[in-house]
Amino acid sequence: MAKKLLRVSLDTTFSLFGISCHLKDFRFAWTINRHLQLDFKKSNPYIKEKKQEFSQYVYQLDLETIYLFANKSQSGFIITKMKHVDYWILFENILDKKAKQQFLYKIRSIEYVLTAFEEENRQIKEHFVF
Repeated sequence: MAKKLLRVSLDTTFSLFGISCHLKDFRFAWTINRHLQLDFKKSNPYIKEKKQEFSQYVYQLDLETIYLFANKSQSGFIITKMKHVDYWILFENILDKKAKQQFLYKIRSIEYVLTAFEEENRQIKEHFVF
């Protein structure tokens, strides 16, 4: 009997940004809210493989949701290969080039942020498909 292969295309149509910042998660969320006029609110933790819990904040807009995840927890990392990243910000929709540049400029202008970048690696983004 011939084998059939099921191909599943994961939806990674979102914008993902990595941020290095040594502030605690609640303080970082508050700082972003203040500097970028957002309204992140603490949400249920992001759970990875039923073993690890990561702080999660959500900002709900009319047509989009923005998530802020801590990359580190007491039991490990969301993305082990990216230990230098303290936080991930995920926009449910893909931002255009100008919006990405403006967002990165604003994030980088926060005094506590060491670095911020857009993550385009599909393998990394697949960790955030839920």
